[in-house]
Amino acid sequence: MGKKYVLNKTQGINGINKISLKKIIEIFSYPKDVEILLDINKITLDIKLLYDELSILYSLIFSVKDTSVPESQFLTFVLKKLYLDERLNIKIGDDLRTVLSKIKKILRKYNKNLDFKYEEDKYSGRYLFDDGNIDIFFQKYKNKKIVDDIMISLPYEDILSDNYIVDEIKDIMEIKNKIDSFFWESVQNFV
Repeated sequence: MGKKYVLNKTQGINGINKISLKKIIEIFSYPKDVEILLDINKITLDIKLLYDELSILYSLIFSVKDTSVPESQFLTFVLKKLYLDERLNIKIGDDLRTVLSKIKKILRKYNKNLDFKYEEDKYSGRYLFDDGNIDIFFQKYKNKKIVDDIMISLPYEDILSDNYIVDEIKDIMEIKNKIDSFFWESVQNFV
């Protein structure tokens, strides 16, 4: 059996309630694979950490005026199975009605707001709970709605102060700068 991923009472999973790649590595160890994507406008740097039963999506958003200045960061956990507490769990493949009742039960237990946002089309849909921090996607199969994605997001964090750039973000900036210089160097050599 793999690692157990448990929802925190406040936000996040397994004790991670603030955005920190260093803390993620401490708790989950090194990922099996890492994917890095820098958008063509150099405004968003996405880092995807891949584990057996978990993917972690980290995004660093840069200023449109100065693509060397980070403005905010986001972090989302994408799970195959999530424990809502030590016993109660939801997983991909579960019937949506069962999952929704379990989520509402745990939100009540932690005195959280039960309001949710809902989207649905002909083939799929999603439910957003806890101000968008719990995101459940589903697919429609015949007369059933089956969970096909579970995402737990941490609230985005602004990076506004000049003093806020911690060592962790400096390291990521170094990666971004290397990608930038490699890409532009390659393009100039091609032309």
